[in-house]
Amino acid sequence: MIRKLRERVGNSLYFSVGVFIIFLYIVLTTGVLLYLLTVFGVLNIAVFEDIRMLTLIILIACLIVGTVASLFASRQMLKTLRSFIDATQRLAAGDFTTRLELKKPPEFKILSANFNRMAEELGGIELLRTDFVNNFSHEFRTPIVSIKGFAEILKDDALSKKERDEYLDIIIEESTRLASLATNVLNMSKVEAQRILTDRESFNAGEQLRQCILLLHSRIEQKQLSLQANIKDYTLYGNKELLNQVWLNLLDNAIKFTPEQGEIGVSMTPIGDDIEFKFQDSGAGISPAALPRIFDKFYQQDASHTASGNGLGLSIVRKITELHGGSIRCDSVPGQGTTFTLLLPASAKHPSASVSR
Repeated sequence: MIRKLRERVGNSLYFSVGVFIIFLYIVLTTGVLLYLLTVFGVLNIAVFEDIRMLTLIILIACLIVGTVASLFASRQMLKTLRSFIDATQRLAAGDFTTRLELKKPPEFKILSANFNRMAEELGGIELLRTDFVNNFSHEFRTPIVSIKGFAEILKDDALSKKERDEYLDIIIEESTRLASLATNVLNMSKVEAQRILTDRESFNAGEQLRQCILLLHSRIEQKQLSLQANIKDYTLYGNKELLNQVWLNLLDNAIKFTPEQGEIGVSMTPIGDDIEFKFQDSGAGISPAALPRIFDKFYQQDASHTASGNGLGLSIVRKITELHGGSIRCDSVPGQGTTFTLLLPASAKHPSASVSR
């Protein structure tokens, strides 16, 4: 509030000083002009004794000087406006590298800074859009090409039953991958369109987490993984369906990237009025270069895209976490595993109330 008041007072003072300087310039220039005209004999001293004539001369002189000063000032103002118009036209044409460097007056300096920030944001959005389209095209095209190729091979009557079953299994796997991609894109669109979290309710987060582990239990057994679980009955207030996606995504990642006979861990801890959730794995870890990008859409550490998944799961997890007013971070050491830590407020009225049963 004080800062805004200072800015308003400063702007008004700056404008008043500017008007005063222009006025002073016109008066001084007119006075100097009349003095020089008198010195060089163009005007007679007697003229100054005639009030009407003196007034008329002063008015004409002020009009001439004022017009010249106004033309100069407007030219400078229009020059600045033209710079702004040219910059907006280049920005509208798609040149997001456009920048303004207006130094004065202070309002134009603020306008310049805001314009540059807007251009930078638009450039980032355009880069994200291009990256999204490229990755989506790759992820969508790969299973379709695979399905088409194996379907054509199956037309060969000379194939043995074993080969035919093998190719059919691949087609089923790729179809599942395609369906998963479509589902994740729809889920991503759904959560990105949300600004206010709806359908909130109080529920037992520990019980929901146990149910998610049971859903993935067959995969845990298949890889002979050791599960270390510290899950308790804490009440959470949020969208139960969306948070279910969070647990399944993080558990699925932990199982997927942990080698056979490895170890995964899930824990819940009340911290103040919040609840902290941790999902750990003993996999290969994430490289320091890849770590800042793991929440980007379609990003996969495996550049060849040979690993299962489509790089949308963690983007969805982060968005849902943010919708609940929480935070998520990832800690990873190559060769030692990865830990995802979520901090969620357990109550709507008191963003952080957790109730233990």
